[in-house]
Amino acid sequence: MRGVKLFGILTVSVLLITGCGNSEKTLTCTNSEEDSGLTMSQEVTMTFKDDKISNVKMSIDSEATDDTIIDNWDMFASMMETQFEESNKDGVKLSTNNDTNKHIFNVSLEIDLEKASDDALSEYGLDGIADESATYEDTKKEAEDSGYTCK
Repeated sequence: MRGVKLFGILTVSVLLITGCGNSEKTLTCTNSEEDSGLTMSQEVTMTFKDDKISNVKMSIDSEATDDTIIDNWDMFASMMETQFEESNKDGVKLSTNNDTNKHIFNVSLEIDLEKASDDALSEYGLDGIADESATYEDTKKEAEDSGYTCK
């Protein structure tokens, strides 16, 4: 269930904060929430080039803050690894890291929109991400309205 929630947050976050800007700019937005013994910290960095988003990097750390999750960390990490299989193809790279000592599971998604195929984007529910027409400022405002802190 956590994996589904994390994937949903991942997908919604990328869709909410995609857009374009003037010349080359970078927008970094962060968000953190705690629920049922897990703190999920997200960081999304978007690079805008030639008035279009060209790269998206997203990192989500799920950290156990409750003894029940810590005691069942192997099961949680196994579920996450099943939910988020590592891949690197067609301009989309998904990687994971399980820090068993600190009880932090990281999911990182990197997208090079100049190389990413429609099929690769579709696999992660990111259809149309490169076609978004929001400006850098619109993207920043929408992300902040959704609870992110952007700089």
